[in-house]
Amino acid sequence: MAVTLPALAQDDKGTQLLAAENLGGIKLGLTEKKLVDLIGQPKKKTTLTLMEATGDYYQTWRYPDKGLEITMSAGEKKTGAKTVALFTASKDCSLTTTKGIKIGSSEADVRKAYGSFEDKENASAVQKDSFVAGSIYGGIIFTFKDRKVSSIFFGAAAE
Repeated sequence: MAVTLPALAQDDKGTQLLAAENLGGIKLGLTEKKLVDLIGQPKKKTTLTLMEATGDYYQTWRYPDKGLEITMSAGEKKTGAKTVALFTASKDCSLTTTKGIKIGSSEADVRKAYGSFEDKENASAVQKDSFVAGSIYGGIIFTFKDRKVSSIFFGAAAE
């Protein structure tokens, strides 16, 4: 079965980046079964909710002990197969990106690893202490506190 990524804006850099990148094996489009095999069942799942803007059903899976919050999409039907639509890693996450970046990595290391993917044009649309790799329409957003990575977001931060 082919895994399809969520619809992304016409952004080759962001599309290429997300196709190649993951965080400890977690990537956009990953199936529910593969996610559970990789990191187990979440501590909490929200109710499947229809997102009017997209017409798809979403559910948030929380792994507080792993520092992960993952939004799963079931598509247009509540009973649809769930796949990873977006996710955020925060302080208790020890997973690394394909390029070796993790929570606590320096801003300089992020810029060295992802500089060629930087979205300078839309960076002001997110927090000031952040770095957008790919695009806000589909990419990775690294947020910094004291010049160290405090969170890593994969997905679309804007539509």
